[in-house]
Amino acid sequence: MLDENQPLFSGAASEVITPFTETGQVDLSALSNEIAFLVSNGITGLFINGLASEALMMSDQDRVLAAKTIIDTNANQVPVMGNIIRNSTAEALKDVEAYAALGANAIAITPPLIYKFTEGGLFDYFNSIASASPLPVYIYNAPETGNKLSPKLVAKLFVTNEAFFGYKDSTQNIIELQTLLSLIPSGRRFELMAGSDAQISTTMMLGGLGVISLITVVFPELIVSLVDACKRKDWGHATELQFKVLKVREALKTGPFMSAYKFVSAELGRPLGCMKQSLSEVNDKEKEAIKSQLADEKML
Repeated sequence: MLDENQPLFSGAASEVITPFTETGQVDLSALSNEIAFLVSNGITGLFINGLASEALMMSDQDRVLAAKTIIDTNANQVPVMGNIIRNSTAEALKDVEAYAALGANAIAITPPLIYKFTEGGLFDYFNSIASASPLPVYIYNAPETGNKLSPKLVAKLFVTNEAFFGYKDSTQNIIELQTLLSLIPSGRRFELMAGSDAQISTTMMLGGLGVISLITVVFPELIVSLVDACKRKDWGHATELQFKVLKVREALKTGPFMSAYKFVSAELGRPLGCMKQSLSEVNDKEKEAIKSQLADEKML
């Protein structure tokens, strides 16, 4: 049962990267190994079917299959947040039902993609899904969708609907985050999680509870150490680690979308399969650049 006095998500949580076979199927064995590795290395929560999980390349059936594999492997060791990436409210509500049936602990709602929604349309989209959800709801503010949520809109959703528990902030805009925090009523449950590895320390300085991280998939100990330093308010050490994270993040952004993460995981003996067709892998020149950058940081 959910403890109302404790945050559901905090610490160093991880977005899950989906491994695929050469023929484009979800690699269930590699996915199970990824979850076991993350949980055994201090990860406090799992965020599934996100943008970095290549979910936009996956069929509905594959999203459900990946979610089931993750939830079954995790076996209630850490909370699992199922992400919803839709443009249609009706399709999003089907995802809510699926995640609840599979045993997820919460859902996250990502803004709709490409089509420009009005503030009113975005409010109705998020509020309708949250109102129908039997699970706690988190807002994932992902500007790359083309529909960045304003601080005023996020605050309005939290004031209007008690189903909202928390907020995953990927805006990388510290002014807007501070503005949002000033609009949340005192005492209102608001679990703030950084949505970018670049903003862990600054988010936690403002009262954030942790991060939903991508780097954790490759280097969990680095992010766990940074979050722990922030919890201790050892800001000097946290700043040093945050600078290191920025350099590691830069290396992992080399080459085509997400391909460096899979390449480095394979180099570390923890293969995460192929990119989903027809996304590209890193080339030889990019591989050497990645290895050189990470070697400079003593990570490879």
